[in-house]
Amino acid sequence: MKVTRIIRTNKVKEFESFFKVAGYVRADIWRRYGGIKNIGKSNQDVRAEICKNKLYDSLPIDGTIRNETTKDIINDILLYKASAKEKVRKAIKIKDVSTECKKELNKKLSQEQWLQDNFLHRQMRKHFKHGRSEVNNQFIIRSDRHTETIENGLLVISVQIHKKYGGIVKLITNTNGKNVNLKNRNLRIIDKEKYYEIHYSFDKPEGRICGDKEIGIDKGYSEAFTDSDGEHHGIGFGKVLTAYSDKVSKTGKGRNKLHVLEKKHRKNGNNKKADNILKFNLGRIKLNKRREETKSRLRDIAYKAANSIVDKANVVGVEDLTNRIPKKHPWKKFNRRMANWAKSVLAEAIASVTEQRNATQVVVNAAYTSQMDSQTKRLEGRRVGDKFYCVSGDVLQADHNAAVNVKDRIYDKQISLYMPYQKVREILLSRSPSQLSDKRLEFGESLNQVRSEEHTSELQSH
Repeated sequence: MKVTRIIRTNKVKEFESFFKVAGYVRADIWRRYGGIKNIGKSNQDVRAEICKNKLYDSLPIDGTIRNETTKDIINDILLYKASAKEKVRKAIKIKDVSTECKKELNKKLSQEQWLQDNFLHRQMRKHFKHGRSEVNNQFIIRSDRHTETIENGLLVISVQIHKKYGGIVKLITNTNGKNVNLKNRNLRIIDKEKYYEIHYSFDKPEGRICGDKEIGIDKGYSEAFTDSDGEHHGIGFGKVLTAYSDKVSKTGKGRNKLHVLEKKHRKNGNNKKADNILKFNLGRIKLNKRREETKSRLRDIAYKAANSIVDKANVVGVEDLTNRIPKKHPWKKFNRRMANWAKSVLAEAIASVTEQRNATQVVVNAAYTSQMDSQTKRLEGRRVGDKFYCVSGDVLQADHNAAVNVKDRIYDKQISLYMPYQKVREILLSRSPSQLSDKRLEFGESLNQVRSEEHTSELQSH
């Protein structure tokens, strides 16, 4: 299993201009090829076109660094397009057409013929919007352009660049080199405020053996996960996220006032005062640092939680952790706090740990798992806050109840991963004829009316 490792080094003057040049190349390639212009083009096709037109040959940067960085940028664009295609495949899967028609749509999508079909064209336009990049703090060093030595107990990376840009450049790391193997590996150099980060791939050995249980998990807020046994994993996740979210909110309000003040001074001709406000009060260095520190803390909690789960289980049922919480009004603050990058940390942790430890992650359709009574397996009972009131009179922790339902979904053949929630609801109600009467569906009332009433009831309960 390949993972990315990071080491730190000192800064050097020889690289200062390289970051800006690489940033320009990145932005320009995204401008040229970050949309439909690259349809049908492979990595090699785009690179050949760039080389043929000599787009960046005159730029003041070492040729190997320019070429490797260019390759990296093109790969990013193609991954962006591939991600969009996966979302389109999901839309195809739930589209109400025949199996043969779905096969034909997938074929056209794979062959880059989606402009020929109105449905595919709409979907790709929706998910593959023209990308852009403002990243200007990194470039790639090819694997054969660096060597490593130990000097004064520290690992030193010697980078070979063209002599007109400095020749051999030495980067002194913060490690003694133990368990660091950079041979035959490209290095990503990222410029931070006071140091460089060196990112490199690492073949991570298999972790300790996993457990032998099958469990379901539900993402929480106070804690990262709750499993179907009722155990909480990753205590303190919500505390870290809340502190960060509230700080960002407070800082944002203050920055808005400063933006108004800066515009006022500039309008009145006091440009020096306005420039000082921009320079000393409206920068991004502290904000970015706070974000990275928070993300690092959340990653630590999430990975410990994931390992705690896999200590118990060899099969882990999990919902799509990247989906946005659908309820807008009562969950507005929750959505702000459970930002996409925070939820991606949870998804990454579970996926990475299960793979490393030879456990199986099963992603299931999470529709109505929070609204089902895990004891009766029916769409009944009531959730209020962090409690779920079962029809039997028992009161369960809401995330525990949802996790049990997620576990049940692992082997539910009727409910597929991408099935629309409306169909999931129909299946759940059909499993209990009495439920149809309870929900008044057999008397001809519209599903939308019932759903609206339930939504209003949920809002009132919160």
